[in-house]
Amino acid sequence: MKNGARLPLLLLLSFVTAVAGVSIWVILSSPDTPPPEVAVPAEKKAHKKQAVDANTAVKKPQPPASEIKPPPAVNAPDPEPQTELHKKPAAETADKAPASPNKAPAEVAKKEPTAPSAPTPSPSKPEPGKNTQKTAQETAPKSINKRQARPDLPIMPKAFLRVVPDDPLPPVPDNGLVQMTAIGPLPRVGDNGRRPVDVYAKPFNRAEKRPRIGIVVTGLGLSDAATESAIQGLAAGVTLAFAPYSSKLNEWIRLARMGGHEVLINIPMEPVNYPAYDPGPQTLLTSLNANDNLDRLFWALSRAAGYVGVVDFLGSRFTVSRTHMEPVLKALKQRGLMYLDSGSTTRSIAPAVAQQIGMSFAASALTLDERASRKDIDRKFGELEKRAKREKQAIGIASPYPVTLERIANWTRQLRARGFVLAPVSALTVNTATAKKP
Repeated sequence: MKNGARLPLLLLLSFVTAVAGVSIWVILSSPDTPPPEVAVPAEKKAHKKQAVDANTAVKKPQPPASEIKPPPAVNAPDPEPQTELHKKPAAETADKAPASPNKAPAEVAKKEPTAPSAPTPSPSKPEPGKNTQKTAQETAPKSINKRQARPDLPIMPKAFLRVVPDDPLPPVPDNGLVQMTAIGPLPRVGDNGRRPVDVYAKPFNRAEKRPRIGIVVTGLGLSDAATESAIQGLAAGVTLAFAPYSSKLNEWIRLARMGGHEVLINIPMEPVNYPAYDPGPQTLLTSLNANDNLDRLFWALSRAAGYVGVVDFLGSRFTVSRTHMEPVLKALKQRGLMYLDSGSTTRSIAPAVAQQIGMSFAASALTLDERASRKDIDRKFGELEKRAKREKQAIGIASPYPVTLERIANWTRQLRARGFVLAPVSALTVNTATAKKP
């Protein structure tokens, strides 16, 4: 065959071979056709793997037992020494668990040796999902013992923590200073001349040369929360005044004196905007005669014992009337009490009458929280300090608002460093020359 005829034949043969190869590749790679090696090779591979593992297990030498290190424990606590804390639960468990009938008593007794000969095994690892609360309870008492729990102490805000604890005042009443009447016990001067203002007063060093500042919080006893905050959170030098309408007045006074606080009683008196502002059913009024007002005064005084005197509540109209104030102040003097003028009005005649009759008397310089904001209260403290420097003493009156109590607590902490001394109101009275010490 000639070379010219052989070339087309070779091209045709190559084309047919290529087409056949492509067809075979398409058939073999089709997804519908399962691979021929799936079933048998998988079985062979598994068998081959098992054989390799067996050979490895046989050929690999094991290290000596002394060189084997235990795997690190996961979430397993380290073994702790056998302290009394850990022995006690075990002993309790042993007492509660019934003894095995197959073991003799001697064998049971051996479970609690005095000196264990072998180290304590590590606690078993808790299974996932198991309650691990028991382990936490066993270790908790160690931290609890470091700080003893005090359920008897109130939970106070940080600002109310008392800086220096003070000694409690003596229990009241002093039976020699009590007159029993039809409406209840009333204070009186004792047979030996002792007065409630002296006997129930908080001790104070009257030789103190620094300017004295007194703080009086009034209107207590009606709100438990406010009263507790004042008693427990304020410095003991702060004087507390209680409303006579409180249903547990004696208890509040007892707690206040236990906290070292001197105590006054609020006497409700008629304000200029009465009856829009009504101090209550026992208010002393300018529309009543002297006897009726004295009856209301004695009712308030008979609600409790242990106070050094009284402070007017509101009273901006009543305290400007000499006709009505003079019988009240004379009655208070006869019973050995002091009077604090709240400063509800600058026209009060109480200072003049008190000086005239020679009774123990004090007057407030200003009200700290006419506007109950931190900025205004702090500004009033600045005014009070200036007054104390100028006159050697000053008294500020406040209500038991939360912000007021917080600012008083904060201010009293800094008072000594600022060159002042906090004084009870009885140490700031005038006309005390006739006072007899108990």
